[in-house]
Amino acid sequence: MGKGYMAKILIGRYEATIYREGDGYTGAISLGFGPDGVRKRIKRKARTKREVKDKLIEAVGDLEKGIKTETNHTVAQCVNDFLTYGLKGKSDNTLKVYTSIAKNHIIPRIGRVRLKDLNVDHVEKLLQVIAETKSTETVRRTHNLLVRSIRMAERRDRVGRNVAALVDPPEGVAGRPSSSLSLDQAAKLVVVAQDPKWRLGAYVVLSLMSGIRTEEARMLRWTDVDLEKAVVYVLRADRHRGDTKTKKSRRGLSLPQVAVAVLAAHKAQQAGERLAVGELWQENDLLFCHRDGAALDAHQVRAEFRKITRAAGLGDRWVPRELRHTFVSLLSDQNVPVERIADLVGHANTRTTETVYRHRLRPVITGGAEVMDTIFGTGSETPGSKSA
Repeated sequence: MGKGYMAKILIGRYEATIYREGDGYTGAISLGFGPDGVRKRIKRKARTKREVKDKLIEAVGDLEKGIKTETNHTVAQCVNDFLTYGLKGKSDNTLKVYTSIAKNHIIPRIGRVRLKDLNVDHVEKLLQVIAETKSTETVRRTHNLLVRSIRMAERRDRVGRNVAALVDPPEGVAGRPSSSLSLDQAAKLVVVAQDPKWRLGAYVVLSLMSGIRTEEARMLRWTDVDLEKAVVYVLRADRHRGDTKTKKSRRGLSLPQVAVAVLAAHKAQQAGERLAVGELWQENDLLFCHRDGAALDAHQVRAEFRKITRAAGLGDRWVPRELRHTFVSLLSDQNVPVERIADLVGHANTRTTETVYRHRLRPVITGGAEVMDTIFGTGSETPGSKSA
């Protein structure tokens, strides 16, 4: 069916033409000619004249607001733009997390929706579906990614309203509460982790015996460690700009002798790997890295850690952050006061320690490395051989 019906109308100060085309109607507004002599037009299509007129009115409204409406710009394009340009300076881990959320949740479900057509219902239904099987943290990150992506599109005049910001994300599935290893379990883990076949055995021992965060351990450099003085300095984390979580998280920690011995062996093993790869070695000065010196991400650490816990007969349900919970629990069992524990784990105050680790603390009345030496022994003794 060709063009038949044609009408001219005024929309604000613009003259529009609506004409029949195919099985519906097309509306066009002439914006004159550009510097290149090419005629500039806004066109909208719909099944009825009324729908075309409404779309033209909306287009004129956007035009007068300075919004450069791109009718085919989709949610997928919007989110991908943000992943490309909106996360500059963020850690590699942050980029991987948001990319995974976009790939697995947003794009498959609403990626084809045109950004200008996205509404609150789309966003609420998306988040509700995710909340049925995923954690609250995943739901909130998905919402955050949508809000920030559309906000960037707003700044670029591609959309007039951020509908995602109008939605309150629902609660997701309750995650498994963090647990801590018992003394017997921790002792088994320390013994198994010292086997040279585990490239992250030293990571496990250091994390358990110092209480550092997993994001801090991944960023440790050899210049941060003094094995002669048995000290490790926590100065950065795998976070935005490499900053630690709080100012108090920047701290120096004395190391128990077991951890010093394990780190010394790890350093020697890493030196051998460096010689083996030669020019392929990536000089990052990292304590814990791939065989070529490249940085590790959280997923890789978690996978290796679970291999070690399985070998220790502890199963594979454990995650690296629970080494920190174990550190707090063991110190509390040894009557270390909460104020001292807060200092050791880098909390700004005891309230944080009491809130996050309330199930690990006991109300009592003494320091980290000395206690760990008492628990696990200092030399050839088997960790855990001393009574707690």
